[in-house]
Amino acid sequence: MPRMNGIEAIKNLRTNGISTPVIILTTFDDHELVLQGLQAGAQGYLLKDVSLESLISAIKAVHKGETIVQPAITDSLLKGLSSQKGEFDSLPDPQHLSPKETEVLRLVASGYSNREISVALHKSEGTIKNHVSNVLGKLGVRDRTRAVLRALEIGII
Repeated sequence: MPRMNGIEAIKNLRTNGISTPVIILTTFDDHELVLQGLQAGAQGYLLKDVSLESLISAIKAVHKGETIVQPAITDSLLKGLSSQKGEFDSLPDPQHLSPKETEVLRLVASGYSNREISVALHKSEGTIKNHVSNVLGKLGVRDRTRAVLRALEIGII
């Protein structure tokens, strides 16, 4: 991009009150760039080698308000985050998660969508959405990305 990079562009959009969902499509599998992109306001992060089917699925998921990180990126992201000190000191102590909520959170951390989690756990998508909502509330966060970061910080996953 000639004048600014993608992360700067997302920040510029958000600063100007433009909330259009954004998916970063890149060749860079760097946990710091993934985190910067998500913190800037991107709802998705995919590598350019993603299949057309996965790209379409990601676009639909982001359109529905979900956050998507390509599963191939998730391992490096989680490894990178585990070595960083989070800034969660002002968050309330989390409530205890049920075993099912913890299982759902682990799948969220692996980059699975609600639909994929529902198939994996043989539960309805609505039930999974309820579990995700409960996890967000119990961890005191507002979205899936922050739930994963919070869970890593406190050692749940």
